[in-house]
Amino acid sequence: MSLRLRVLGSGSTGNATLVEGGGARILVDAGLGPRQLRERLGSAGVDPASVDLVLLSHEHGDHARGAVAFASKWGMPLGGTRGTWQAAGLGAEDLPGYERLEPGATHRLGKLAIRAIAVPHDAAGPVAFVISAGGASFGHATDLGHLSPDLVGAFQGCHAVLLESNFDPAMLRDGPYPWSLKERILGPLGHLSNGDVGRYLEQGLGAECRRVILAHLSQKNNHPDLALLTAEEALQRGGRGETSVTLAAPGGTDWIQVRGGAEAPDAEAGQLRLF
Repeated sequence: MSLRLRVLGSGSTGNATLVEGGGARILVDAGLGPRQLRERLGSAGVDPASVDLVLLSHEHGDHARGAVAFASKWGMPLGGTRGTWQAAGLGAEDLPGYERLEPGATHRLGKLAIRAIAVPHDAAGPVAFVISAGGASFGHATDLGHLSPDLVGAFQGCHAVLLESNFDPAMLRDGPYPWSLKERILGPLGHLSNGDVGRYLEQGLGAECRRVILAHLSQKNNHPDLALLTAEEALQRGGRGETSVTLAAPGGTDWIQVRGGAEAPDAEAGQLRLF
């Protein structure tokens, strides 16, 4: 058994990633409008009504703006932390349901396991995710100011990781943003630079990881060639020639297979619960 994923949108124009495995189908973030989500799912050969759950990493619009309308139209619950529920004002919405995810706990949807990991970002209860099925694991982290030991540890067993590579420091400093915004992005609750990602890939990437997806690249403060070169050189320095790098364009990616080992045990798994 394996997982597969397809990035539907990446960057400030909207983020969404489709993940399938263990008999379940989920969206990680819904930062595109419901019509765009439907069209991009259709391009992937997926009926929107077949999505079981929409996970929200946090409440910012480029990750959550289409979530309520999409979930309400197609009849699936949202999932996220208590902080996301409160900050996004979801208590005022007529939703099919809200599945509360506790950071550090593992929850199960069919044979798909979902673990939320708290991350440092200027949002209310932001999280990354480790999604597993049949011994294959995928780590997903966007919008975080630094790579915490908890996140690095949680991603150690992942066979593929999607990680933001948001900015090049020189381009950010010389770019058009006001200094207040530049300081926010550069701060410990902001975003990851190409160099941050490079250091992680060289020193912290788990031994089982064979695919890295670079996502959430700034269109004003980064260039795809810079992000790709930084990541590939870091993997080379770390002796990780077996690990490939994929860039997630604003319009997404093709399907990406994630293969792991034998069936994983159900340790620490609990049923998703209604908030």
